[in-house]
Amino acid sequence: MSLSLPALIALLVAGSVLVVVSDWRVSVVALLVEYAAAAVLLSQIVIPEVALAKLFAGLFVVTVLGITAWQLNFGYPARPGVAGWQTRFELPTALPFRLMAVVLAVVAALYLASQPQWALPGLDQAPVINAASYALMALGVLNLGLTEEPLAAGMGLLTMLLGFEIFYSAVEPSLAVVALIAAVELAIALAVSYLAALQHTSRPGAGGA
Repeated sequence: MSLSLPALIALLVAGSVLVVVSDWRVSVVALLVEYAAAAVLLSQIVIPEVALAKLFAGLFVVTVLGITAWQLNFGYPARPGVAGWQTRFELPTALPFRLMAVVLAVVAALYLASQPQWALPGLDQAPVINAASYALMALGVLNLGLTEEPLAAGMGLLTMLLGFEIFYSAVEPSLAVVALIAAVELAIALAVSYLAALQHTSRPGAGGA
């Protein structure tokens, strides 16, 4: 149980980064951290095989999105001799608003999670995991509402689904459920990759992506 709190902090940081930072390079790493931390939390309430399956499913999803981001030059216009991963990092122009929205969402989620009457089924004896589920679903919904970009929206949807999965695994901790949710996540990753490719290739100067 000593790993639960660090895993919760990692989830909060990674989920917040996905909302605040629009750079695909950072987003892919943040999503990977989310899946790794979620697997650590799941290992506290389910058998190790289920948690390990969740980690492998997350690796597949992140690999699909990472390859897509790399093929699309990480969302940057193609420039001779300059790869997307070499492009200078820039903060989004709406950074203050996004930071405030993240703080409000996290505070609201943690407050609800701290109320015994609002504890999710199966997590009433696991307050840290209950808080993680609430926070991930809140940050996922927030990310969906703040972006129109397919890749970012897809990561927000995956974050929300990950929060739901943490809760549902406490109710039905079986490999079959993990496999079903993993299939859904992989389908989302493939659909998001296709939509991101369509959007990126339609931009002026995106040829060759």
